[in-house]
Amino acid sequence: MLISKLFLICVFFMLFIPVAAEEDTLKEFFSDIRPGPKDKPTEIKVGIAILDIDSIDGANQSFTANVIITMLWEDPRLATERKSRRTLGLEEVWNPSIQILNQQKLFKTFPDIVEISPEGNVFYRQRYWGTFSYPMNLKDFPFDHHSLGIRIVASGYGADDIKFVFDDERTGMVSTLTVTDWKIEEWESYPESIKIGPGLPVLSGVVFEFEADRLVGFYVIKVLLPLAMIIFMSCLVFFIEPVHIGPKISIAVTAMLTLIAYRFLLGNLLPKISYLSRMDYFLFGSTFLVFGVLVETAITAKLVGLKKEQYAKKVDNWSRWIFAAVFIIILVASFFV
Repeated sequence: MLISKLFLICVFFMLFIPVAAEEDTLKEFFSDIRPGPKDKPTEIKVGIAILDIDSIDGANQSFTANVIITMLWEDPRLATERKSRRTLGLEEVWNPSIQILNQQKLFKTFPDIVEISPEGNVFYRQRYWGTFSYPMNLKDFPFDHHSLGIRIVASGYGADDIKFVFDDERTGMVSTLTVTDWKIEEWESYPESIKIGPGLPVLSGVVFEFEADRLVGFYVIKVLLPLAMIIFMSCLVFFIEPVHIGPKISIAVTAMLTLIAYRFLLGNLLPKISYLSRMDYFLFGSTFLVFGVLVETAITAKLVGLKKEQYAKKVDNWSRWIFAAVFIIILVASFFV
């Protein structure tokens, strides 16, 4: 009996252990070599669906989005006679090793697995949530328009190796988004060969872009209207008799200090950029205009001290028209030129 048992154990190791090793070898072989002929690229059907856009941050050149990415490709080596679909880990089969170039901090919510049909069709799905970087030009802020998007490449594979084709049924964007201060107008998707850096190879990739227009209502109500009220408050000095030097100087100084304090409050609302935007030009122009009112008040006070009240009144009368003309020039030059 003992000899029979030892014989059966030896037969088991001889038959099954090599088979298991062979399966591991094939699995490793299949995960390293792309499917299909070597002289033709492997076709990957990719879908990119934007489920939501939480925010767009111009100062940090980024946006936060909720995205589902799907991929479908054929691998005849994985075909079996089974009638049911199989589930394997992504790393257990060959895959295009996609990388999101402009990702900042992303979280995956699905496990990294693939579904394989009996015919050898491999389907992969992953949901990403987090921030994506994208360059923005904020010179037209707050009337700016941007093309934002997601750029994906197949790591280590060029156009001769992989051909991306978009899955129209799984590509698009939902109509209702969380972002409140932007209007998303339209989107487009297209394959593109992407060079990720100097001295690096050109990789096969895809781009999903959408157009975003900033809604200016917030800045008009919370920034421009209060600022205009401060500016026109300062011009009241032109309508006060030059002999009332105290009230004129008090209004001019108060308007200047209020404008300075208001600009500090705006620091949290405006993007922190190293160049000037349209809003910056308007703020600088408004500051110089209010400072000019303060200088004019000092000039009229000096004329009154020299007993030249008639000249002081003329300066006030001319200043009314000059003030209005300069304000219109600043407004047009800042936002419409």
